[in-house]
Amino acid sequence: MTVSTVGTGGLVTSSPAGIDCGETCSSTFNSGTSVTLTALASNNSVFAGWGGACSGIAPTCTLTVDENKAVTAIFISL
Repeated sequence: MTVSTVGTGGLVTSSPAGIDCGETCSSTFNSGTSVTLTALASNNSVFAGWGGACSGIAPTCTLTVDENKAVTAIFISL
């Protein structure tokens, strides 16, 4: 799974652990694993939504790993 961010002032973490980045990072999870990504905006930004394998504006996204997935988290600086 590859996660990247667009904009400034945020990071993405995962449960189970493996993703913890503010720009671009990747981690390998076993096939069939349910991974919850959480977008965390800093004090001077807001989370604006997901792109790629995630969608919507909720700050969390849960995916089942069944192939290599790419996710983008979008942040807007205030």
